[in-house]
Amino acid sequence: MRESVFFVSDTHFKYDGLGIDERMKRDRFISFLAGIEGASKLYLLGDIFDFWFEYRSVVPRYYRDVLDALSSLRKSGTGIFIAGGNHDFWLGSYVSETLGFTILPPLATHTIQGIKVTMTHGDDLLPGDRGYKTLKAVIRSRPAIAMARAVHPDALYAIARRFSRASKGITERKTERAAKTLLTMANDSFFRWGNDAFITGHIHYPCIERFGDRTFVILGDWERNFSFLEIREGRLSLGFYRPGEDTLIEKR
Repeated sequence: MRESVFFVSDTHFKYDGLGIDERMKRDRFISFLAGIEGASKLYLLGDIFDFWFEYRSVVPRYYRDVLDALSSLRKSGTGIFIAGGNHDFWLGSYVSETLGFTILPPLATHTIQGIKVTMTHGDDLLPGDRGYKTLKAVIRSRPAIAMARAVHPDALYAIARRFSRASKGITERKTERAAKTLLTMANDSFFRWGNDAFITGHIHYPCIERFGDRTFVILGDWERNFSFLEIREGRLSLGFYRPGEDTLIEKR
């Protein structure tokens, strides 16, 4: 499987308890990771964690099983690349130095099997939404991060929990409409870097669309769709993971 490269986003692993749905999701994801052991690379394009914030001497303990599975995959020889999303933008030295994952910039372009792939989490792709974009700039600023570090971790995660639940309700109502908007924009807006493919997360609506020799992909999520993208021998395949069977819905 060394020639295979995988992409996943929006698993939204929780930090406030392990209910039945959360446990099932984690077990399924860990099974997925075991199944791609030895793959060349795995790209995690944001919102892998429903909230992540590193203090200088404290790291989130809520994700140990997922992190252990990812570390095992890395030890098998798979390079792991991770981008911050709107829920887990604050990735730090624990991720890069201790775990050995490569943290991606907000917009990255890599050549994979001869294909020039531009990738992003995608929370700023949609036009408008000035309120969110203003909030995003504020909470990612150095003063805001310094203030967050001054708050006790339990209090900070409690605040994050409230914001997460509110934003998730809004996202679910707008998901399909947002995906259709991105599809209408894709050919004109997302191939400005000489790229052959554009891959984004954030929108929980998996789809793959071809514009001539260009391919646009929304990765979907692991809350309802359990979707992933595989690049193998220069072909892009979008699929849904079911334990024991991988269902690929289209190849490019």
